[in-house]
Amino acid sequence: MSPFIKLNAMKNSRATNTTLNNRIKVGDAIVITPNRLNHDERTFRSKGFWFAVALTLVSVGILIKLGLWQLDRGNEKLRYEQQLSQRAVQSPKPLDTVLNEWREASVGTQQPVSPSTLNGLKADVELVKPSGLILLLDNQINQGTVGYVIYMLSEVQTQDGRKQLLIDLGFVAASNDRRELPEIGKITLPIEMSGRLYTRSVNPLSQELGLENTTPKRIQNSNIEALSQYTGQEVLPFIFQPQSLDSWPYEMLWRPTAMKSEKHFGYSFQWFVMAAVLLSLMLLIGFRYLKKHSHMNKK
Repeated sequence: MSPFIKLNAMKNSRATNTTLNNRIKVGDAIVITPNRLNHDERTFRSKGFWFAVALTLVSVGILIKLGLWQLDRGNEKLRYEQQLSQRAVQSPKPLDTVLNEWREASVGTQQPVSPSTLNGLKADVELVKPSGLILLLDNQINQGTVGYVIYMLSEVQTQDGRKQLLIDLGFVAASNDRRELPEIGKITLPIEMSGRLYTRSVNPLSQELGLENTTPKRIQNSNIEALSQYTGQEVLPFIFQPQSLDSWPYEMLWRPTAMKSEKHFGYSFQWFVMAAVLLSLMLLIGFRYLKKHSHMNKK
């Protein structure tokens, strides 16, 4: 064999090996070799890895945002609890004084001030009559016992005329039969009383009064506007809970907040821990992946 023919044979052999290591054409079909499969698999794993990284970063961001939100809520509740503690040791003011200060605050801010700003304030009230319409607020729970909160609608004299005041008279347990209501009897209150004011949080699922034609009247929500329409007289936009009643048979419930600040701080800590754990796991997996990938590339 001549040197020229031998050289061509060597070139053809190298070209054939290169083609076989990548792809071999058989007619119109393309045969994928193991080298090609390994390359495609590495590319797929690389895309999956970076997708997982992006998903983890988004999840960690959401968890941190939830933690910050609960932290803000906890600080807000803490300030509110401190305000309630300060108001608990203050002397009561006449109801007219409380109403005037509340209206002045609305004028000063040039926008309506929520009645919830009066929560915990102590006030002295003077009733026009010692009795009034009895209402039972349904679906209340006290230490695991289902029952009602007793309310009385009674008239008070204010600078703007007579108004109706919703008075909280305490908790009464319900019977096993929903058709049987507690026997409250006639309640007579002192004309002059001292107590604290509060508002109930709005039920996001239902705000209807749900007044039932029973004795006493059963309601589902303490809807002040609906009560005003029912009585035909303005009802003041808060509830009065007496604190000067001696030997009162019904327990007074005081729940100014649905959730205390400690719970918000606890939830915030949980969100932050979840974010830290998720980020740590992703960093560990990412380190192992990059280390393995770098080792394979060297080979």
